Amino acid sequence: MDAHSLKVVQENRDYTMFSWSVQETSNPIHMKRGQGVWFWDGDDNRWLDFSSQLINLNVGHQHPKMLQAIKKQVDELCFAGPSFATEPRGQLGKKLAEVTGLAKTFFTLGGSEANENAMKMAQRLSPAIFEQLTETYLEECTNDSSGPSHLELIERLVVDGGKAIAYLESVDPTPGNSAAIALYRDIAGRGAGCHLVGAGAVEHFYCQLSPRIFSAYTEMYGMTASQAETYKIRGAMDQVHADRAFSVLEEAIDLHGWGEVKRSVRDAFVATSLHYDGMLQAATGVFSYWNGGQS
Repeated sequence: MDAHSLKVVQENRDYTMFSWSVQETSNPIHMKRGQGVWFWDGDDNRWLDFSSQLINLNVGHQHPKMLQAIKKQVDELCFAGPSFATEPRGQLGKKLAEVTGLAKTFFTLGGSEANENAMKMAQRLSPAIFEQLTETYLEECTNDSSGPSHLELIERLVVDGGKAIAYLESVDPTPGNSAAIALYRDIAGRGAGCHLVGAGAVEHFYCQLSPRIFSAYTEMYGMTASQAETYKIRGAMDQVHADRAFSVLEEAIDLHGWGEVKRSVRDAFVATSLHYDGMLQAATGVFSYWNGGQS
């Protein structure tokens, strides 16, 4: 890397923060220019941009029509606040409605704002589903009065096994876990009721399995009770989550339709199977998948 690229990278690391990265170990590429499906780094190495950056450059880097539209808009109006109406905003909203079938589009400036407003809309759409989903989220993902989060307990299991937190934050997910995450995101995109009932159906059966997993880990594999604690508390907690989901089942069906809810339950079990495939892949390094038969 030449001196200029080294300076660019160092200034980025010294004065900015990188999302989804361990800041101390981040090593960004100096991206200098792009054209079509390619971009070039500071040493003029050419890279094939498989991910289209954030999957938002599907027309390619520096597409002439895109550049022309940007330059035209800059000459007319660089910025308009969210309370104003503009011609491009209306045209894009109409096109999205035609393509997606959605009645309206809410444009935001960032992901956190989109999440906040999605929560508000969900609360108005179905207060019961919103309440049950929020309670389950707080128990699963935060250190609320019910105890440590599921994530914290899993971190404890792995750290007690000899891995550092920095390693956990930098490791790539296995193919199985990546597929499970993608499928659960798709389920969530169908609506809050689909996500809640799909996960609740899995938890209804998983709550019966958790005590057996805890016993196997502590009695057969030598884990301490502290390491395997998440499996000790999953039984009772997952039953509560399942009961919450089933309490709003009829409302979810009314909101999303029986076919969509049924498909979400099926896919939630598939995602769970992929998740366990992913854990086995991490343990063995063999990227195989369960074929649905008895083992």
